[in-house]
Amino acid sequence: MNNQNPGNPKPSGPQFGLDNEKDWSKVTKGWINKYGSSIILPIIALLILAGGIYLYSNQKGQKAILTLDKDLNQEKTANLNQEEQIDDIKGLIELTENNNQNNETVIQEIIPESRKETGMIIEKANLGEGITHLARKALKNYLQDNPQELTNEHKIYIEDYLKDKTGSNPLEIGEEVSFSEDLIKEAIDASLQLTPNQLKNLEQYSALVAW
Repeated sequence: MNNQNPGNPKPSGPQFGLDNEKDWSKVTKGWINKYGSSIILPIIALLILAGGIYLYSNQKGQKAILTLDKDLNQEKTANLNQEEQIDDIKGLIELTENNNQNNETVIQEIIPESRKETGMIIEKANLGEGITHLARKALKNYLQDNPQELTNEHKIYIEDYLKDKTGSNPLEIGEEVSFSEDLIKEAIDASLQLTPNQLKNLEQYSALVAW
């Protein structure tokens, strides 16, 4: 009778699987030992480097995007400020124009333009104006409807003639003075009778007037 140990049964037949696994493990281990430092480590290093480059590029891209957003926001704010300044300037211009129009209206209401009534030219005094100033304006209005060749010396004589016939009392702002068109024609005719020497003497006065 054969003695057998039932606790340690030995497999019967060939053991191909176990032998192949052991051989493959040895081959792999040997290949790693032989080529690990020359192939695997550089690959790992390349992977690490690639990961670092990716992270750096990603962070740089995000930073560029944030910078671009910041620049766009600043530009938008600057544009808004510019638009507000333009609106303020437009408002100031409109306000100034309105004020000017209002001032012109007030001046025209206080001191209206010359007017004519039945052979009379009526002038109103402005600040600092006297009879001579109004006579000058009346003559100018008369000549618009009755053109005539007159020198500045003739005009000086005519306005002085009108002043002497009308009076030389001081005038208040807005005070009216009426000049007869017949009187103005009379003054013109008288000025045309002046001699060359008389006109020469009037040059010193005509030079003082801004015609």
